[in-house]
Amino acid sequence: MSQSVFYRNKTKSKEVEAIMKRLEDKDNPDMKVSFGGYMHGGDGFALKVGNLESITEYTTDLWKRIISAEGLMSVITTDMMTGNVNIKCVPEEKRQKSKSYLSSIVYLSLLGFLIYTLWIRHHQQ
Repeated sequence: MSQSVFYRNKTKSKEVEAIMKRLEDKDNPDMKVSFGGYMHGGDGFALKVGNLESITEYTTDLWKRIISAEGLMSVITTDMMTGNVNIKCVPEEKRQKSKSYLSSIVYLSLLGFLIYTLWIRHHQQ
């Protein structure tokens, strides 16, 4: 099968299985968590929660903590008219390390020193 937009990978990883098991709620016994598939480019995945009778802020915060414990950020979209919730899980953006800033500072200071040296030589007479 070719890799295109129309043929997405629907096999779940162990990480997805672990998150799906932990999202189950005893207050909503009919609730069903299903795998929606991976995002384009392979960065993250989507989960669908169906047959949801009630949802509270505590529940969404709990789901966010469960997902963030796996090193992912979550975007939760609720539609209580249909009783469905869409959860998009994407990897957290990594911050740039200070080593690259340090090398930039070194290069800029060296450049400034060389310009100053050339300016002094030019104005000596």
